[in-house]
Amino acid sequence: MEITAERVARNDSTFRLANEGIASSAADLDIDRVPCICECADRRCTAVISLSPSEYEQVRADPTHFVNVPGHEASAGGYVQVIERHDGYVVVEKRGEAAKLTTELDPRRGRLSRRRG
Repeated sequence: MEITAERVARNDSTFRLANEGIASSAADLDIDRVPCICECADRRCTAVISLSPSEYEQVRADPTHFVNVPGHEASAGGYVQVIERHDGYVVVEKRGEAAKLTTELDPRRGRLSRRRG
């Protein structure tokens, strides 16, 4: 299957949407670690990454940043760049058209604009 900016952005954004629900539930339960699904471009990936709530929020502060299991960034072709390495995960930044699309698909985007307005 061809790797396109749209495929990478949509797949990664689907995993991010699932992680938003998990993080929200973890916050409600006051859990120390948030189990996040790897937000790589491989639709078959089921790897789980454990982050603290603050680590998760640091990644989510930028809509073009995603968490991946180390090595999974390769599934996105040239549409991501590793910008941080941590024990058990890397933070990748979307590039080019994939960055634009992930920003548009960010589930927090609407909430932010409503708060400002």
